Amino acid sequence: MDRDLEKYIAERNTGKETFVQMLFRIIDEKGLDDTEVYKRANLDRKYFSKMRCNENYKPKKKVVCALALALELDNATCKKLVKKAGYILTSTSKFDLTVRYCIENGIYDLTKVNELLYDAGLETL
Repeated sequence: MDRDLEKYIAERNTGKETFVQMLFRIIDEKGLDDTEVYKRANLDRKYFSKMRCNENYKPKKKVVCALALALELDNATCKKLVKKAGYILTSTSKFDLTVRYCIENGIYDLTKVNELLYDAGLETL
């Protein structure tokens, strides 16, 4: 990599928490264990382990949303977690609005969330 680019990245990226770091910090703060979280998010153990082992891992938006729901995050923390993964929940996407609705109304059960998504004709988590 070009040295100027390396310097530029290092200067602007110091101390920044990655998505994975934030995810596992939240898990620890909530006193949850990994198994509980990945099961709630309907994720495979190997997939979750892949995230644990790579602090720069970037999951798909659906996975980030499932994790936010599994962690029962409030709206502000959900937005931060989603942003750390490089996404936003827009007000122009029915999928995003449905997820936001669930977060804002305390609907964290993935089965219920998936029913709402399915009923709206959207892809489920």
